Amino acid sequence: MPLRTRYAAGTPCWVDCITPDLTASQAFYAALLGWEFTSERAGYHLATLGGRIVAGFGASPAGLPPNATWNVYLATKDADHTCGQVGALGGRVVMDPVPAGDDGRLFLAVDPSGVVVGFWEGHHDEGVVLADEPGAVSGHELRVPDAVRAARFYGELFGYRLVSQDERLELDLNGSAEARLVESDQGRPLWLPYFGAADPADGVRRALALGATVVRSGPGEPTVLRDPWGAEFGLTAVTTP
Repeated sequence: MPLRTRYAAGTPCWVDCITPDLTASQAFYAALLGWEFTSERAGYHLATLGGRIVAGFGASPAGLPPNATWNVYLATKDADHTCGQVGALGGRVVMDPVPAGDDGRLFLAVDPSGVVVGFWEGHHDEGVVLADEPGAVSGHELRVPDAVRAARFYGELFGYRLVSQDERLELDLNGSAEARLVESDQGRPLWLPYFGAADPADGVRRALALGATVVRSGPGEPTVLRDPWGAEFGLTAVTTP
């Protein structure tokens, strides 16, 4: 069972779904990925798989459009310092660092490409505990109109490098490919999580039966889906450990 409790600065370390229908969204992902849920605080729940934390779920604040979204958070050792860097590098902070219970602090920003991205300074376990197996977070994608511009921002912020691997663009941090970089003018720019599936084709069929729609699909590529409330995510092949 691949467990992770420590993340280098800049590494994607947490994902959460903010949704206008918390109960129905949880039922969708429970049926699709086998998740269970525990209440962390009012309006925010933790998704677990086999008793291990895999994601968070929160209710959309009143007044926001009735659309769900998956948020990806990058690890930081100093939220205040990173917050200042984001602004200096052309990003825009939309929520200053705030405590998240006793576990750490977070803030939200929009990068120069228009992508919403979160940052997490953990006090204990720093993020997702179970990863890289069916039903758990198993990769990330950054979709932007200009790959070079995006890589420059994350490179100056955390030391990422833009790497071409088998005709794919990847964001590499400390020698490890942490995210696929997709250059596209289609759809809104965003960070999205991939969830592992032992049989992605079967996972896609079940997602469609539950009301999801396909955003992008291709031979040998992770299928990107949109859940019934508008949140995008990918399904990628992962071998059962």
